[in-house]
Amino acid sequence: MILKVNRLEFLKKIKIVEKAINENKIRPIISYVYMETRENRLWFCGTNLELTISTHMECDVIAEGKAVFQHNLVEEYLKEIKDEEITLNIKEDVLTIETSDSASEFMLMNAEEFPKIQESELEDNEFEFKLKKLDLADYFDKVKFSASMSSDNLSINCIRVEIENNKIKFISTDTYRLTYLEHDYLDSDGTFKVSIPINTIDAMSKLLRNGNEEEIAFTQKNKQLYFKLGNISIISRVIDLPFPNYKTILEASGYNKKLQINRVEFEKMLKRIQIFVKNNSESKFGAIFTLSGNDIEIEGIGEIAKAKEIAKVNYEGDNLKISLNVKFLLEFVQSSDKDVITLEFTTSNSAVRTRNIQEDNYTYIVMPLALKD
Repeated sequence: MILKVNRLEFLKKIKIVEKAINENKIRPIISYVYMETRENRLWFCGTNLELTISTHMECDVIAEGKAVFQHNLVEEYLKEIKDEEITLNIKEDVLTIETSDSASEFMLMNAEEFPKIQESELEDNEFEFKLKKLDLADYFDKVKFSASMSSDNLSINCIRVEIENNKIKFISTDTYRLTYLEHDYLDSDGTFKVSIPINTIDAMSKLLRNGNEEEIAFTQKNKQLYFKLGNISIISRVIDLPFPNYKTILEASGYNKKLQINRVEFEKMLKRIQIFVKNNSESKFGAIFTLSGNDIEIEGIGEIAKAKEIAKVNYEGDNLKISLNVKFLLEFVQSSDKDVITLEFTTSNSAVRTRNIQEDNYTYIVMPLALKD
């Protein structure tokens, strides 16, 4: 295999597919990048067997072939090269990268042992749904923080995406909190319901922020999720387990106390309190919120220090004392770009509903912690 490639474009393609790669000591070959020539193109693939990302670039193919290489080392080396064009020469189990004044050798793995990955064979018209890619990146960022990061319970180690009745919905939960985001979706009257693994979300979030493409197309087929972003193909498994009944939680009523507070001020208060409570052994990140009249008092007690924050707010309802996770609240507040945050309560033992005053389509529900005497 001999080919000439643009160095920067080659680097760019490696960075795309490596987002699907994790270190795998049991099956080391999928810890690396696979590439092969296809006519006058060089095709790249990275996979962890649950998520596969592939792409291609134009190149000058002198002799065809395929290879599996240690991408981190190659990437680091190519960043130090100044040549615009380089030659890749693969013979047996060695990749030689030739420049105008150097030749460096890299050991290869057996390309025949790389798993046979089914590249997306869907036609463009089979991708039923489309979104502006930056919108999708924003939607993911607004909900992914409350998904479970543990794979112990796969049904919540994901973001739920649903399209129906000209609405698109994004939901995540770790059982202690729930985030719900809804927007109009008028591009299709089809129905789409899927739980996307959080690892896929993380990889896609990075891809969606780069490149010149404006839209991403997607569809579901044979329990696989297919995305098309320009010449990038993404194939992900879906989580085929029932997602929790979030509608019952959203439809809960009885909220009879309402707090409105400036978002920036609230964020600063929470950040200061978090310093004192982040390492608590019994109630990590827990702080006491006391609402009385038009005052809010947040008290954080750490192992060797404590703090109290007091501010004037707009509060309606009876006096209330409740213990809440400061980190959980802070993650929602930092995901918002509106001026005023609204918190609604019922009792000290009931869920708290949090919203932006100008954004009813974005709801965050968090469970309280146990109050201590």
